[in-house]
Amino acid sequence: MSSVLTKSIQKELNSFFSKLTNKDYNIQAVTKGALTQARAKLKPEAFIELSDLAVNDFYENAAYRQWKGYRILAIDGSTSNLPNHSSVKKEFGVIKTGCKSSVESSIARISLLYDVLNCITLDAQFESTYQSECNILKKHISLNKLKSGDILLTDRGYGSNALMYELKHKGIDFCIRMRQNWNEVNNFISSDEKSRIIKLPLPSKDRHIQQKYDSAVNYVTCRLVCITLDTGEKEILCTSLLDEKKYTIEDIKGLYKLRWNIEEAYKLLKVRMQLSNYSGKTSNSIRQDFFAKIFMMNMCSIMSYPIEEKVRKENETNKGKHHKKVNRTNILFTLKDAWISIWLKKKYERLLYEFDNIVFKTKEIIRPGRRFKRKKYRYPDRKPSQPYKNI
Repeated sequence: MSSVLTKSIQKELNSFFSKLTNKDYNIQAVTKGALTQARAKLKPEAFIELSDLAVNDFYENAAYRQWKGYRILAIDGSTSNLPNHSSVKKEFGVIKTGCKSSVESSIARISLLYDVLNCITLDAQFESTYQSECNILKKHISLNKLKSGDILLTDRGYGSNALMYELKHKGIDFCIRMRQNWNEVNNFISSDEKSRIIKLPLPSKDRHIQQKYDSAVNYVTCRLVCITLDTGEKEILCTSLLDEKKYTIEDIKGLYKLRWNIEEAYKLLKVRMQLSNYSGKTSNSIRQDFFAKIFMMNMCSIMSYPIEEKVRKENETNKGKHHKKVNRTNILFTLKDAWISIWLKKKYERLLYEFDNIVFKTKEIIRPGRRFKRKKYRYPDRKPSQPYKNI
């Protein structure tokens, strides 16, 4: 399941056992019904625990990438269309669409807490679409995955005085893009200033947060920064990094630009790994698929990290030439094929050597200055029909 199931279950099983038994052809050793019965006894939390073990080990033992001594985390949300099943409707609810609201469908809301420099998912939430992104953000914070020494990046949908107040009292710095319907933001834009220190009061409805941290201060001090994009649009960022000499406007611009890596993570999860191509119909099976794919994404990042560092050092020495980066889609494909050897055959040394060699040889050139208009598809996440899986 963690090797990214995209074809029909029986084809995946036949391929799996042919590799496991070193056959030159696919064999039917286990039926899809047997797998269905077996996976019904497996909790999706098993993949969460596996992922947490791998991630914790990575941060304890690797010299992971940082920005000015900070770990840079981003939070963003997305959605996924779900199969039509009674257990899914019960757990995730039903949304009526189409002509006269005649079509019933279920949609999950996804949220990732993502290390944008090391491409690691620290926490993933898979909830009903009735849950707002801000409520799911509170779940991320309550799990204590965010720690002092982190900087949190968020888009416009998350900004609030209460969030900034709580992050500040937890010792977590932030850089949040602001909507332009805030009075403080409008006053800042009209002043033509590039940077300003402001105090945002904690609303009366959120005074319980002040009591939670036993604080005498009912406001949060932060800094507004105006960034002019290449299109001429003004982007207003609110950050807790108050030192204007240590953190210049260009530094803040570069910091927030790192948030784009979480968009790339969603592209890998939803397009390359075909998230909505679920291998089962029940709510338990779709949760298994989701967290198994998050686990696989983390393993891809962790196992390719030494080669990424090697490529970065190579980029530093090759001045005047195009920089390169690893191909994450190819890493995923390579690791999918090696999964059986890693977990069941335990052929570590030779396999890791070959894996590193493939990852290093399949680097891609980074072409600076390339820009493409973002396309908006009518059906960005259309779920495939269960009876018609890929060959």
